[in-house]
Amino acid sequence: MAVTRSRSHRWVLVVEDEQLMRRLLEKIISKQGTPVLLAADGEEAIEMYRTHKQEISVVLLDLGLPKISGLEVFNHMKEENPDVRVVVASGYLEPEVKSKMHVAGVKHFIEKPYMLDKVIATLQSLIQ
Repeated sequence: MAVTRSRSHRWVLVVEDEQLMRRLLEKIISKQGTPVLLAADGEEAIEMYRTHKQEISVVLLDLGLPKISGLEVFNHMKEENPDVRVVVASGYLEPEVKSKMHVAGVKHFIEKPYMLDKVIATLQSLIQ
């Protein structure tokens, strides 16, 4: 886990199992002045969200995670905070899964491989 501290309470939780991608996302998001929390798997993401939900403004959530799937992680976060803002990232998202997630409250989806400009624009549009 890495934490980039700031006086702001507009943190982004990045949940990504690929270490190099996690570090790259942390670097580009931090350059925008946004503090970042990192989680490498579903269990860590749930614990990180539970601990820091007051500071987290948006979650960038990969669906293909070890230990607990991204969909299950989303459901846990939704129980903690019905208004959680999540951007789902996936290489391929089946239409019925996307539809279920949309109904459950996910309004933003990003395809992998990441287009970094789109990631930044999407996150910034959701940060309060």
